[in-house]
Amino acid sequence: MQSYWERETLRHFDLIVVGGGIVGHSTALFYAESHPNARIAILERGLFPEGASTKNAGFACFGSIAELEHDLESLGAQRTVELVLKRFSGLQLLRQTLGDQAIDYHEVGGYELCFEAPDLERINFFNDLLEPALGARPYSVVQNNGFGFSDSVHSMIKNALEGTIDTGKMMAALQRKVAQLGVQTFTQSAVATIEDGPHGKLVCVETTSGPVELLTPQVALCTNAFSKDFLPEVDVQPGRGMVLVTKPNPAFDWEGSFHYHDGYHYFRTVDGRLLLGGGRQLDLEGESTTEAGINDRIKAQLLEDIQSFIAPGVPFEVDLCWSGTMAFGTDKNPVVQRVDDRTVAGIRLGGMGVAIGMGVGKELAGLLA
Repeated sequence: MQSYWERETLRHFDLIVVGGGIVGHSTALFYAESHPNARIAILERGLFPEGASTKNAGFACFGSIAELEHDLESLGAQRTVELVLKRFSGLQLLRQTLGDQAIDYHEVGGYELCFEAPDLERINFFNDLLEPALGARPYSVVQNNGFGFSDSVHSMIKNALEGTIDTGKMMAALQRKVAQLGVQTFTQSAVATIEDGPHGKLVCVETTSGPVELLTPQVALCTNAFSKDFLPEVDVQPGRGMVLVTKPNPAFDWEGSFHYHDGYHYFRTVDGRLLLGGGRQLDLEGESTTEAGINDRIKAQLLEDIQSFIAPGVPFEVDLCWSGTMAFGTDKNPVVQRVDDRTVAGIRLGGMGVAIGMGVGKELAGLLA
């Protein structure tokens, strides 16, 4: 039962953002900066973001050669360049807005493991393609020396402009920034329905004390993999990704973010531990879910990869496993659009949320304005 004050004041907002991940917080941040007197609420269904914002591997990347080959095939050259620039610009926006120290950003490079000799002609092709947009030729070949990988790794293609972040620190910095602007964040507040009302949108929220109906003239949907609940016709397919981290071992001391098998697998070191994730392509149907969980087949393959070529002969013990859910579509471009005259959506980040999440939020705030 609501009090008079709750009914008349506290349930009214100028903007409600559904989804408390990178995009949701970024949307609230940029909207609050341009509307300092606005009353803004972020509604998050979990205690922490339920998607991948706090469950990703902390890769600040925008595309390996293998990944860009797929983008080129589906998008063409011009749109591939535009997408890469969107990712790269998004990373710069993230760094400028929060600060490298706050997110623990390190430009250590991204390394694509090659199990055969790399195609130098294709490397030059993508350097030529991206140099006008990035102002640099990011890709070069690095020999497999000093990393401890097995001889099955022929060499690596390095992207000098990629790096790593601390995902937890990034999200904490973003939460602090929006709180300083007066944005209210409600966690464990699942949105059941969003309906039209006489003066805007009626947002029904499930709480521990029962349903509560909030009122707002505008709604921003930042729900990524969970968007089918509100936009059943949108081209969004969930894709669960698994991550594991080992206990500390002095052998895990490389610098860089590493990936292989067209970017589906990825690993890095963090606090003297090996962090390894991916493998979604091994069971695309099974991993097309928003349910949290660990796929035993994928976990077994990741463990085998450690033993066979990532750290052969190095004893290790798994400390923690988790999963996060991303969103994909027919291509990797995010969906940023107006749904109706009072609703906008910024979704389908294509597994590149760290790179493009804040940029999508800024674009969405512009649509709201």
